[in-house]
Amino acid sequence: MTYRSKYHGRYSGIGAMLSKPWMHAPCRTAGLKLMAEAQAVSPVGDPTEDRHPGLYKASFVVEPLNKNVPFRGKPRIRAGARVMNVAPHAWRVEHGDGRVPRYAPLQKAIDALKAAHGG
Repeated sequence: MTYRSKYHGRYSGIGAMLSKPWMHAPCRTAGLKLMAEAQAVSPVGDPTEDRHPGLYKASFVVEPLNKNVPFRGKPRIRAGARVMNVAPHAWRVEHGDGRVPRYAPLQKAIDALKAAHGG
């Protein structure tokens, strides 16, 4: 005779767990993986032509984040992490313009991690 699992999750308990401060640690770990992947594909300027070679690559940061995620019509605060680049020219490197081509290192890093995890 086989037994069937009868697990019934409690949404209030799961939600309480996701809002605890210790949930920032796994979120930060995931953010650091994304940051490392983005740094690996980031462009580095030629030192003979660029005044700040490697500035974009060195300007990635991971910040803790408390995000309001609505669930069943009510606001719920959830732990998370934000990966961003604080270089002054970060938008140009990510999206491109007439002078700078579109490199999109953050988007490439997100796509690579999604592909690695079957997402």
